[in-house]
Amino acid sequence: MRVEFKTEYLESLYETPISEIRGKHAFGIEIIKQVKKKVEILIGISNILQLRQFRGLNFEYLKGNRKGEYSIRLNDQYRLIFEERNKNEIEIVLINEISKHYE
Repeated sequence: MRVEFKTEYLESLYETPISEIRGKHAFGIEIIKQVKKKVEILIGISNILQLRQFRGLNFEYLKGNRKGEYSIRLNDQYRLIFEERNKNEIEIVLINEISKHYE
């Protein structure tokens, strides 16, 4: 699956090696490591429903004003929010944000 990022900041969190991350970020290094790991899982699947096989991800369809989006767990507090797109029969996941679960 192809992955795109809604913002340049989210893309840079994924693309920048951990050893090169400098300065203050909105998220700690452990969250950034989890983002990298989870994006690799998204890249490795061919269908969004395959996320169900990874029990620890707590994959879920979101409701309400987030209808059409999905989330997977980064840790107990943070979730990776994304949506599925289909462009010319190629499945694309758009990473929307990293969110605190209860905010």
